[in-house]
Amino acid sequence: MNGPGWQPPHPAEQLDPGLQSERTFLAWQRTGLGFAAFGTLLLRNAFEGHLVLAIPGLLILLAAALLTARAQRRYRVTVAVIQLARSPADHRAIAGTAALATALCLAGLAVVLLL
Repeated sequence: MNGPGWQPPHPAEQLDPGLQSERTFLAWQRTGLGFAAFGTLLLRNAFEGHLVLAIPGLLILLAAALLTARAQRRYRVTVAVIQLARSPADHRAIAGTAALATALCLAGLAVVLLL
């Protein structure tokens, strides 16, 4: 396999310009939609008398909007970077999404414990 004259493939040959970017974009959109649904449920409960849930609900809706906007921007950047034959990996986006998901889980736990 790695005999004489072997060279690793060029990065442009390793990047597949197929539908991965679209699938990732749709996954980010679904995540944002999940955040929006949870924020809406919190606001609904806030209007039914649990006013303490209003601020987390609004913050989660804001996070959903930011996540969805970021997904659109990231999709465009990813497609452009792949066309330039470079890797589109973004570790900050992964860490940010993990932090938002953790905050969402903590908010959900708080709702369960408070209600």
